[in-house]
Amino acid sequence: MAKNRGTADGDIQEKEIVANFNTNKFSNLFRDYVLNFPNYRIDEIYMIRVTTEQFSRLCNQQVKTRSDAYLIHSNDKFLASLLQKHNNYLDEGIIKNSGILYSPIIYSGLSIKLSDASKYQILKLTPISFKTLFGVSELGAGASLYCLEEYELCKNSDLIRGWHSTEERMVSYFSEIIKEAPHFYLNKVLCKRVKNYSEKEIANIIDSSKDLQQKIFNGITLYNEPYTAYYIYHNNSIKKLEYIPYSVTTGSGRSKGKYTIVLKPR
Repeated sequence: MAKNRGTADGDIQEKEIVANFNTNKFSNLFRDYVLNFPNYRIDEIYMIRVTTEQFSRLCNQQVKTRSDAYLIHSNDKFLASLLQKHNNYLDEGIIKNSGILYSPIIYSGLSIKLSDASKYQILKLTPISFKTLFGVSELGAGASLYCLEEYELCKNSDLIRGWHSTEERMVSYFSEIIKEAPHFYLNKVLCKRVKNYSEKEIANIIDSSKDLQQKIFNGITLYNEPYTAYYIYHNNSIKKLEYIPYSVTTGSGRSKGKYTIVLKPR
């Protein structure tokens, strides 16, 4: 199956960043980044690209990680020839198969975004992972409700079930808005109010919890090191990855019964 434009171009850019770092880690682009690890000699620091999936404590399965690349330390004398062979590009498969001795540098994970991408996905949450993070399913269902067109309202019944909730639990959770209206999910005005409230409440919960922000933006505690992302490459610069202004949106698979909440940069 052919990759879409974003995936293919993203792969190319990740490879270019890794090769560029290993070619000239003293460049303006990388200098501040590499100086964050003073316990290592800079000439013994290299970057490798993540090509494995790792266990996520959010969804309890192997998935793509928050970091796209990370730094390693190595003074193995055979590394120079390996770099020459691969034009200064290294990834987890290459270095593992080479037998080179190295150690990952923790807290060096780098998230790499397309330089020309004004919008990218911060995090996609399924009903199960949403409940793991927020402790409640109804907010996810509320933020996902159809409310723009009358003919779409009939889809909300399946949507609520897809979010592992029921009409009764939704009415109870949003009691101040719904006020026990029968079949509220067929009422366009009520659905719009529930949706607006849910999106704002999700943002309020995120913005009031540093722990939740670190999980969402960095993957901290969700992945083992070095698969969290403490830094981000975007718009031709590298900076520490902290809070990113975001919007709460519905994933594109909703019409196919794939219900998700997606956080995207504003």
